[in-house]
Amino acid sequence: MKGERKLKRFLLDLPRDTSMLLLCHHNADPDSLGSAIAFSRLLRWLGFERVRIGVAQSVASYAKRLLSLSDIEIVRNPHVEENVVFVFDTSSLEQLEPVILPEGAKVVVIDHHVEKDMPIRAEVRVVDSSRTSTAEIVWELFKKFRFHDELSARVLLAGITSDTANFRYANSKTFRTVGEILSLYDIPMGEIYALIAPVSDENIDSSKRMAILKACQRMEIHKFRRFVIVTSKVSAYEALVCKVFLQLGADVAIVGSEKDGVRISARAKEHLVRMGLHLGKLMEKVGPIIEGSGGGHAGAAGANGKGNLDEAMKFLVKEVQKFLKSATNR
Repeated sequence: MKGERKLKRFLLDLPRDTSMLLLCHHNADPDSLGSAIAFSRLLRWLGFERVRIGVAQSVASYAKRLLSLSDIEIVRNPHVEENVVFVFDTSSLEQLEPVILPEGAKVVVIDHHVEKDMPIRAEVRVVDSSRTSTAEIVWELFKKFRFHDELSARVLLAGITSDTANFRYANSKTFRTVGEILSLYDIPMGEIYALIAPVSDENIDSSKRMAILKACQRMEIHKFRRFVIVTSKVSAYEALVCKVFLQLGADVAIVGSEKDGVRISARAKEHLVRMGLHLGKLMEKVGPIIEGSGGGHAGAAGANGKGNLDEAMKFLVKEVQKFLKSATNR
């Protein structure tokens, strides 16, 4: 795996009083947050005590149960004063806003996304795009250091399960990693599914229902031959609305929000993914349009930016239609 030996040398050569920040992207999901929590335990085991975890903007509802499993401080939008910053599951600086990486800090990137043309400046990069989650990469690093513990195993399993959509997007490496973890620890997978269930209350459930109903009210249907592409706008819960649209019969759902910047979420049915549709690659193209960044998996992707939501939504619809035309003409 690219960069793992360099990272091991880097860590072993650092003074043990080095201060470290483990940083997660916007709306940190179980893969990003779980990887950071697990890696913090490795660092503590190696003798580093000045460690904290930072989250840009917020933590996703389905990652909030992981917060209670961290025994170190987790800070929202931290002011970076540390000597070393680890960035997890993040391929661009836009995904870290408003957190600013200072010029003097040494940066380590641990990620499973395809590297972009202008990646985050880093002293060390541990990147493997053949992995379906960053948590798998962290597990491989654990093996290099001969470290593991059950709590780390649990949060890494949560990250893997979440980022593969309950293993729908898993590959042979994913199952090999999960098998290694479960051979060491008797962890019921039901407990992992419960760990990544969204944290909700009555008010949140009410707002979710309203978001879904308003999205249906604003829905636009774009039909291409036998396929249905659905778009809409909401103020929150874009990913949830996408899932509902697929359940209602859409083949592709694209939902945007202009609250506190631009956010776009997209989902596609698995038969289109098997035909070759890759929403993550389309979202990467959307990044410059919305003055931000995008990416993700073939069947589930997202983007964050500053503006031009309508233009981005139209672009995505045209790109999906272009793909469908090519795929059905073969």
